[in-house]
Amino acid sequence: MRNYTQQDIDAFKAKYPNVVREVSVYPSDVEKDENGNPTEDPVRFLIKKPNQHFIRLIQSKEYSGDADKIADAAIKNCVLAGDMAALENDGSVYMGLVEQLMVLIQSSKVQLKKV
Repeated sequence: MRNYTQQDIDAFKAKYPNVVREVSVYPSDVEKDENGNPTEDPVRFLIKKPNQHFIRLIQSKEYSGDADKIADAAIKNCVLAGDMAALENDGSVYMGLVEQLMVLIQSSKVQLKKV
């Protein structure tokens, strides 16, 4: 279920060019049909990819080794819109979203070659 509009998406894309994404999270208790497809709509969130300021924040001493603090900071800094009640009340939604945000935080692939 989406609780934001196309206008919201466009506004966020204008404010944060090239970094807005939509994440769909299926709660762990969603049933599946005979083909293995979920029978309910996912919980949806608009997120922005983390910026350099956020990466520096979570690398600071204050956040060092504290996975819960990093996860909370990722949600506060990267989630633009979505079903915040589901995020707060369903641990599987929280974990699914946090896992996706952690993927975005990982380093990009880099290639170095001798010239």
